[in-house]
Amino acid sequence: NLWEAFEKRFGVKIWEGYGAVDGAGGMTNFGNAPVGSVGKPAAGIEWKLVDDAGNEVQQGEVGEFVTLVPEGRPRVEYYKDAKSSAEKVRGGWHHSGDLFYADKDGNLYFVDRKSDFMRRRGENISSFEVENIVEKHPAVAECAAFGVPSELGEDEVMLWVRVKPGMKLDLKDLIQHCAKNMAYFMVPRYIDIVDDIPRTETMRVKKGDMKKRGVTKRTWDREKEMPDLKLKK
Repeated sequence: NLWEAFEKRFGVKIWEGYGAVDGAGGMTNFGNAPVGSVGKPAAGIEWKLVDDAGNEVQQGEVGEFVTLVPEGRPRVEYYKDAKSSAEKVRGGWHHSGDLFYADKDGNLYFVDRKSDFMRRRGENISSFEVENIVEKHPAVAECAAFGVPSELGEDEVMLWVRVKPGMKLDLKDLIQHCAKNMAYFMVPRYIDIVDDIPRTETMRVKKGDMKKRGVTKRTWDREKEMPDLKLKK
């Protein structure tokens, strides 16, 4: 974690926050919560973390952040999209689409967008965590991790990687880097080297477009290129 090292080097204080433009509210860690946390929702906001069935999860478990819509407050509506509007508020609770876990004091820690979360061999995988580790490789400028269908069901982890200018990236070396720094089930199987990571006008990565393209003939496949690799459980 570079948080404290960054503060010391540049003589600044980092405030980490979370906000949603479509009504889920926001929160900020002004230094009154552990490093890596976005703090707690403001007083008066009723919230919880829930699983796919809407059941509240236990402390430390990952769940979707939902907030109770106060009586009389207008609900979120998406322009000419009744289906998305109906899915956003269910049973009086606004669903953010963002996954968090909470510590014993109620501080929240962002995990991933629910739509970007992956599941492989019965294990949940945060694309956010995979990307953070991959981008620590010295030749990687940026990357995006997402799930593609597996022949065994659920997902396989795929990466799009942009290499730093003037550098070369050995994909076998990148896989070894991943194997040393992440759980075995998170290690990507498929990799595409790209010139750019596609983004929207607001700089959100277009993972939907990447998933649609998926695996192609030019995609590097770890299981074919490194068949003898044994990932430690």
